Amino acid sequence: MWITWAAGALAVVMGTWPVADPTVVARFDPPVAAWSSGHRGVDLAARTGDVVRSMAAGTVLFAGTIAGKPVVSVGYPGPDRPRSTYEPVIPSVAVGQQVAEGAVLGTVAVVGGHCGGARGCLHVGLRTDTRYLDPLTLVGRAPAVLKPPGTAVRRPPAAVG
Repeated sequence: MWITWAAGALAVVMGTWPVADPTVVARFDPPVAAWSSGHRGVDLAARTGDVVRSMAAGTVLFAGTIAGKPVVSVGYPGPDRPRSTYEPVIPSVAVGQQVAEGAVLGTVAVVGGHCGGARGCLHVGLRTDTRYLDPLTLVGRAPAVLKPPGTAVRRPPAAVG
């Protein structure tokens, strides 16, 4: 897999899912402004102790705790400093470490919030210095989202620009 930039947009050729048997339980819902509400990533079904892998090759930028949650962040080459975050993840990597696509970053932790716990999820985010991006861009596709019967499907807003 490799990451490139074309016409100012992130272009990725097939990365690795961070968890085995990925199921999206909450989709990317970008905020209209940096301070606005939204879901700045995707949530994938995961259980405490599940192995978490890097979606693409890069450098570990952070491996520690933010607001009581264990987080790992991996940076990728390219303009505007693209990087992904994985939480809650007990890291098995160190800051500055080079990781290959599919390398183990750590394991899903037991924490509160919207992810974590025995039947929780893994939250994965992707951003640059100027915007949030859909992290599923790193794998080039999206699996089905499970919705209760009768629930309306909410489509992400169209890209502007």
